[in-house]
Amino acid sequence: MIKIVTLLASIILLFTFQSAHSAEAVGETRSATISPGSDHRQLVSMPDETSQLMRQDMLDHLSALNEIIGFLAANNLDAAADVAETRMGKSSMGKHRATGVGPGRFMPLEMRNIGWGMHESATELSDAAKEGNLKGAYSALQKVTTACVACHYSYRTR
Repeated sequence: MIKIVTLLASIILLFTFQSAHSAEAVGETRSATISPGSDHRQLVSMPDETSQLMRQDMLDHLSALNEIIGFLAANNLDAAADVAETRMGKSSMGKHRATGVGPGRFMPLEMRNIGWGMHESATELSDAAKEGNLKGAYSALQKVTTACVACHYSYRTR
């Protein structure tokens, strides 16, 4: 129940930021970069090595999402299920824990909750795809991307 409430709060926060961002952009041309003073996301400080590990993970998640979407479009649900679970699902969590520089220990609880929700949704996507439930897989995929957007709209590391 707490995770659902946290995810809902994050989604509300996302829409608040998105609305503010859209209102700010009306009538003006936005530059490709955001100045630090105009970036209202919460700064999460972590060691450079940890930040780089997290950045690599985020890039892999982006690549995995692209592969999952391609597999779903090709109706290759088994491959989509495999990528979703092994690269984004619950079984992919904690791979940096033993190194002592895992990103989770530096994240605020709300950020961690969004991340856990993303991993749980990826496992849900995998389970639905394994069952041949394409609609359920797409529904879970939307939950995955909602978590990604909520986190990236709410937090930054630089």
